[in-house]
Amino acid sequence: MTRRLLLSYLTVAVVVLVLLEVPLGIFYAQRERERVTAGLEHDASVLASIYEDALEAGSELDPTPAEEYERRTGARVVVTDAAGVSRVDTGGAVPRDFSTRPEIIRALSGGRATGTRRSETLGTDLQYVALPVASGGQVHGSVRLTLDAGHRLLHPTPLDTALEGM
Repeated sequence: MTRRLLLSYLTVAVVVLVLLEVPLGIFYAQRERERVTAGLEHDASVLASIYEDALEAGSELDPTPAEEYERRTGARVVVTDAAGVSRVDTGGAVPRDFSTRPEIIRALSGGRATGTRRSETLGTDLQYVALPVASGGQVHGSVRLTLDAGHRLLHPTPLDTALEGM
């Protein structure tokens, strides 16, 4: 009798915990994705402002800020010109045509693109943010940041402060 009573109490406790913890876990995962996306958007806009003048002038781009950002966060940085051809790429050879990527197309048309997509090349899900690099209403290129979707973006110092000396 005591054993059955203990088993029923234990079953009720487990059911209640599962019913409370599963929605909380889902909610936490959504908030964490939103936090990472907001951080990537902020950092992409900082990198866009760094590369804005050079893209507008058509001059050579210094890859140092992008490389420093990748070193700190693990995110891949791709900066393209207005035609969608990479001018800086921390994960591949330059130049390379990115004009067929949906997020680059959206950024080059003046919009922001955020989301998660599967990379068959890398065999993982990627979280991405792509922003236009624009001034005076004219788009001069785009900045795309991609991060393994399972990776947590950590900011030991704000990107603005870390890149000030560059």
